[in-house]
Amino acid sequence: MQIRKLAIILFLLMFSFNFYAQDKENGPNVYVSPRINIGYTFGAGINYGFDIVVGAYSIGDFNLGLAYSHYFVNVAKDFHRFKTISLVVDHPMINAKFGAGVLSRKWGLRGINKAKVPGISVDVSVGVDEYHAPWVGVKSFIHNRNRWTFFDYPSYISVYTYFKTPEIEIYDNRLE
Repeated sequence: MQIRKLAIILFLLMFSFNFYAQDKENGPNVYVSPRINIGYTFGAGINYGFDIVVGAYSIGDFNLGLAYSHYFVNVAKDFHRFKTISLVVDHPMINAKFGAGVLSRKWGLRGINKAKVPGISVDVSVGVDEYHAPWVGVKSFIHNRNRWTFFDYPSYISVYTYFKTPEIEIYDNRLE
């Protein structure tokens, strides 16, 4: 429920930028950019997942928006699932995300029970502004370790790579 409230507030905040004056470089720029990533989580194993970045506003070379991330970490014959919603600052050479999310794990007979814990997500990646060129990033999920008994570390720190796909333009009101 808290994640849903955060997502609504962030969505309204991002689209409130429409009321600012528009010029040649600044203004609403709505696009969708899907990304598939794979990497390694220290002390655990392989991680993989996807991000959906929705850009909302551009200021010069910087794009502001929201990102939904869903990824899995392979931990000792099990998977831990991460779902996060983040604010995004996207630049042709760097991408930074800061948000909140939920870490979950199915357990018990036939996996019918589910343990969940909220946390904070921080993600920074760098690369070149060419499509199909690999980007490299570091992400961390920080949670309350007293509420999570399945892993011995207070945060999940991962390195990963992904390929930036062409952005799907939905609305661009910047003047050319």
